[in-house]
Amino acid sequence: MGRWIGIGLTIVLAIVVGFIVGAYLSPDFRVASRDIAIVVLAVFQMISAIISIALLLVLVYAVRTLTRVSRTSLIPKLEEVSVKLDQVLEQGRGVAANLRDTTSTVSGTTSFLADRAIAPVIRVSGLMAGVRAAAAYLAGRNNEQAS
Repeated sequence: MGRWIGIGLTIVLAIVVGFIVGAYLSPDFRVASRDIAIVVLAVFQMISAIISIALLLVLVYAVRTLTRVSRTSLIPKLEEVSVKLDQVLEQGRGVAANLRDTTSTVSGTTSFLADRAIAPVIRVSGLMAGVRAAAAYLAGRNNEQAS
């Protein structure tokens, strides 16, 4: 690769030296070289304009293709995802409603059991403890009187 760079620099140097020698030897050479430079620059400018237009057309084509692809494949898939997400949210709302009902039922059942089943058992247990304590007291009193 360095060889090609050397060859290119040699050619450019030869052209520059040729123009300097030509300008020194002939005054008409300056006018002719100026006209040639103007024409060469105009040609390069036209080439760059054509390349710019071609790149712009390629860019427009790419944008249109991306737009078409997004309309045909991406948007329908997003709509499917949106529908599935709505279904999941509805199921979540249903589960939340069932959970609220279950919580309410458990709370009611707990209150019912506390009022109807547990409270009487506690009262009977308390009564039995009182009877046992009274019996123990009376039994202890009899033992004290016998001694």
